[in-house]
Amino acid sequence: MKVVELSQTGNGTLNVTLDNLTSGIYSYSLVVNGNVVDTKRMLLQK
Repeated sequence: MKVVELSQTGNGTLNVTLDNLTSGIYSYSLVVNGNVVDTKRMLLQK
C-alpha cells in the first residue's frame, strides 16, 4: 500500500509513476480527515 499526503487544498493533480507496478487491477481511495470519500479501480495493462 502506498500513501500520498497532500499539503494543499482545492483542485489539483496527482501524477503516479506506474513503472514499478505489474499489470493488474488496483484500488485507490480518497480519504479526507480520516474518512473514505470514494474508492475507484484502475486497470493497468502493460
